[in-house]
Formats: sequence, C-alpha cells, structure tokens
Amino acid sequence: MKILDKLCCKTQVPALVAPVKIAFLGDSVTHGCFEVMDRGERGADCLYDQTAVYHARLKRKMDTAFPNRPVSVINAGISGDTAPGGAKRVARDVIAVDPDLTVVCFGLNDVLQPAGVDGYVAGLRSIFEQLQAAHIDIIFMTPNMMCNYVCDSDSAWFKEYAPRCTEAQNSGLMDAFMQAARDLCAEMGVTLCDCYKDWKRLESLGADIPFLLSNRVNHPTREMHALFADRLFNTIILSDN
Repeated sequence: MKILDKLCCKTQVPALVAPVKIAFLGDSVTHGCFEVMDRGERGADCLYDQTAVYHARLKRKMDTAFPNRPVSVINAGISGDTAPGGAKRVARDVIAVDPDLTVVCFGLNDVLQPAGVDGYVAGLRSIFEQLQAAHIDIIFMTPNMMCNYVCDSDSAWFKEYAPRCTEAQNSGLMDAFMQAARDLCAEMGVTLCDCYKDWKRLESLGADIPFLLSNRVNHPTREMHALFADRLFNTIILSDN
C-alpha cells in the first residue's frame, strides 16, 4: 500500500511529507453510533461516542506506534447508509479530500434492503471503481454480526427492528452478503479485512452475540470496536500488501 511508503518517508524526512490521511466510508458503526434510545412518538435516537469508534482507536494505535507521523482521520460514516448510498457520495465525502487510504464498511443496512445482494454488490463495485480511478488505496472491512436472537425489550423501535435483523442473520442471508463482498474484493484486487469471519468464530465458540452489541441489535459495544481497530492495524501495518 502507498500509505506504507508515506509512513516510511515521514520517518526519514517528516517535514517534507504531508500528514497521512485515512478516510472511513460506512454506515452507523463507522459514524460512531452505539446505544439506541427510544423516544416514543419522536422516534429513536443514537448515542454517539467518537472516542470509542474503531477508527479513533486505530488512530491512537498508529500514533503510539509512529509518534512522529501525524495521521488524520476522515469520518465519512452516515447512520442508516448503504453501499449504493455510499457510491453516490464517495466523490464528495472521500475523493475530494484525497486520502492515502479509504476503509469501506457496509452491509448491516444493505441486508435489509429490497435491492438484495445484487444491489449491494453493485454499490460496492461503484465505490471501488471510483476510488481506484482516483488512485486511492482501498480496504474493505466486513462488518460485525447482527443479533442472532431477540432479547427482551419494551422499546417499540427494538421490537420492530430486532426480529428483522435476527432473521437476516440466522437465515444465512448476512453470510451470503459477506461472501459476495469477499468475491468482489478478490475480483477487483481490493484488500480485505474480514472482521465478520472473527465474529462468526466467536459465535461458534459460544459467545453471546447480542451482548457484544451495545444496542443488542447491530451496533458493536465499545470494547468490540477494538477488534476492528486491531484487525485494521494488522492489515495496514503488519501484513504484506
């Protein structure tokens, strides 16, 4: 990845190289959403925590490992967004700021959309094509699992949304979306950071998935955002790319 060359140059002649820029294009998880609070007739609101989100954790890891190399983070996550939505705004929100690397993460909302896996893949393909045309390196990060059973809750939002997510997760639909994304990355030469695989491994070992989700539906807890940060750090810095 070109970002590695830039990090190396910052070590040698830091004054002659601009700060490293990493953009993150995604949905509510990237946006920094955690708990969801039911406001009754006013709908549901998210609790945001920009210090706990995975890209803030990644920046702290990179700042610790490379303290003389400034790393700037562009948060282009939007709650509720999908891959087709990301494709429509990637030029404005990402390419316009000319990052060295873009991390793309979609799927949690796409799996509930009528466009299905074909619409999801088409959206990702458009994002990748636009970034590649702009000569921006890409990592596609698969998201977390959604709830695999419905917890008890008095929230109207939860009662409407959680069963849909549980069905998509347990029916194999989410698995199919993630495999389609993996196949697309292989086809287009996009680096894959497969965090979904890690979540599936946790499930196979008996982890209680809803209790790894801050809203018990689809937003990882603050602690589980560390999994994303660690995986991305290894993908960017420690792997042969």
